[in-house]
Amino acid sequence: MDEKKRLRRKGSQPNIGAITLRRMADVAAYGAWLHERFESYVGKRVLEVGSGVGNQTRFLLGRERVVVSDIDPDYRSELQARFGNRPGVRVAAFTFPLSEAERAEALAERVDTIVCLNVLEHIEDDGRAVRDFASVLPPGGRLILLLPAMPSLYGSLDRHLGHYRRYDPVGLRRLVSGAGFEVETLRYLNRPGVFGWWLNSRVLRRRLLPRLQVRAFRLLLPLLRREERHPPSFGMSLLVLARKP
Repeated sequence: MDEKKRLRRKGSQPNIGAITLRRMADVAAYGAWLHERFESYVGKRVLEVGSGVGNQTRFLLGRERVVVSDIDPDYRSELQARFGNRPGVRVAAFTFPLSEAERAEALAERVDTIVCLNVLEHIEDDGRAVRDFASVLPPGGRLILLLPAMPSLYGSLDRHLGHYRRYDPVGLRRLVSGAGFEVETLRYLNRPGVFGWWLNSRVLRRRLLPRLQVRAFRLLLPLLRREERHPPSFGMSLLVLARKP
């Protein structure tokens, strides 16, 4: 069956986000490279916000506690099937900004790290969401954010993925610091991907990244490795590592 038809919601439109997540699942090498950028910052008790189909969850396993969360019931079912029987793993549904009941539930998990990758741009009130992150972390707790960068790249792909915005370093630092975190790292990632996103989203105005272009991420890994030694001055994404005082 055609991928878009298979992943349609109950309505008439294909679920662009689900298609994109599953295409990214095919490029595990890129996911592993991304995880390496923050692996040493992850603690023992983790809340992953917006786990999707588990593309990054698989790299978080083996810790004392891993709470994988998503508001989409189909994603939660898939997460439960893939990871629910693993020791220390719980599948949950936390909607940010939090209700008071959800806040109490999150506090009960005693997490020391929140991982939120390519999710905050989907939340209209991102400032309140980051303040909620701070509210459920203890002093010394860590926040790991990955966000789409460069507002000038915002286009059709962002709109169809449900992005409210893309971020710049100054505004992002202000957002995270204003929520009560101390920013320890804020850097661009994935400079090689900028042209492809600009072409597909701003020029061709596509709704979805072509499958072959997603698979081409494997070919970009040697270029991405160079970023480890020479952080780029621009890129597709911004990575934030922050700590609650």
